[in-house]
Amino acid sequence: MNIVLIWAWWTWMSWVAWILHDLWFSNLVCIDWFQSQLTDKLKEKWIKVIIWHGKYKVDLNDIVIYSEAVHDCVEIQEAKKLFKEKWKIFRSRNYFQFLWEISKYFQTVWISWTNWKSSTTSMAIYTTNKLNSKFWLWILWALVPQFKNNSYLINNKIKSDLKNIFDYIIIWKKLNYDNIKKYIFIVEACEYKRHFLNLDLDYSIITNIELDHTDYYKNLKDYQNAFSQLIQKTKHKVLVLENRYEKISKITKEKDKIVKIKKSKFWFKYILWDHNQQNWSLVRAIIKNIDKKIAIKKITDTIINFKWLRRRLEFLWTNQNWAKIYSDYWHMASSIQVWYETLKAKFKKEKVTVIFQPHQINRIETWRNDFIKVFKNYDQVFIYDIYAARESLDTFKKFKIKSIQDLWENFAKVCWWKYISDFKEIKKTIQSWQKNEIIVIYSAGDIDYQIRQNIKLKI
Repeated sequence: MNIVLIWAWWTWMSWVAWILHDLWFSNLVCIDWFQSQLTDKLKEKWIKVIIWHGKYKVDLNDIVIYSEAVHDCVEIQEAKKLFKEKWKIFRSRNYFQFLWEISKYFQTVWISWTNWKSSTTSMAIYTTNKLNSKFWLWILWALVPQFKNNSYLINNKIKSDLKNIFDYIIIWKKLNYDNIKKYIFIVEACEYKRHFLNLDLDYSIITNIELDHTDYYKNLKDYQNAFSQLIQKTKHKVLVLENRYEKISKITKEKDKIVKIKKSKFWFKYILWDHNQQNWSLVRAIIKNIDKKIAIKKITDTIINFKWLRRRLEFLWTNQNWAKIYSDYWHMASSIQVWYETLKAKFKKEKVTVIFQPHQINRIETWRNDFIKVFKNYDQVFIYDIYAARESLDTFKKFKIKSIQDLWENFAKVCWWKYISDFKEIKKTIQSWQKNEIIVIYSAGDIDYQIRQNIKLKI
């Protein structure tokens, strides 16, 4: 029997593999269609990684955990067919069903959307881990250097209790009922297809509400309705910032659940940017809600040492001409606007150049005018090939697009940008930038990995 994890390059799927490995599950098989920094990290733990689909045959005794982005891949389809033919229960879960199973057995704190959820989650985890002995695990969509570049953290002091819960979830071993809701679980979750409604929630943090995932949500009202359902599902409190309270409270009848958090000033030792004042305010509030005995000073003295997380305006060093290079995960126009204002405030005289790898045709076409407006502020913009996860040919029909190249050439033309489809040209461009230039790579896809692997950078 193997535990088969499909779409292993995805941050959230890879943490499943890492956690199971750290809880002494050795029969892991991770499958993906391309190599990445995360599949490399899995191999470093001696976890079996298979690059490309169709190389592994699912057995009747296997347990399959998969991303919905690959629900139609050959392994899932062949496994369903096999189990149907043999009249067996298909022991599989998608990622969010597996997350739901975990959340049932812990005090679950959920953090989301639209901007800064990874930063807020990582700060909350870093601080809670130091101050609360009942903390057990966190997960988010970013790697954190202070946790050995992982996107998760386990409390090693309670591994036997965690193993008992996971044994019950995965292979139906006897559960110690004393472990139920004993420990804290903090998770950055996703609202795509209302997946976050799977979670068994005790507390929630909503950083903002801004329409996204228009390949699923019909409009803003539909999107807000999902968050309204989330508030209803949350057992205790929903924390929102004071300046977002009115907007968020309008979408629910359960206003008594919503706690208005005032933004307070706080200066970290290692990280900058104004939005971290907001993140800090939410983190302080959730820690106090979970455990009122923890003093504010203790929280402050702890969180001040938080450093940074990967691909959130991360400084990658410089090229040979001393041009500064940053990498960021953002692919929403509103986020890119915030970073423009942030960078120009810090680097008043330098030129700011962008390499943008769009994430989904839907986002680009829905917010085309917003992207045009934002990128016109930058000194130079280069458009790289799209990262089109989950999208099908129907997307082209919806927007009457002939081809990807046609889309990008037209998109670049209206803003006087340059479209580049060859990574060699990207590499050459990065190496040519001069000392007075700032380069930012915005991407939810693979170009960040390619740059780290193929371009020699220096301090």
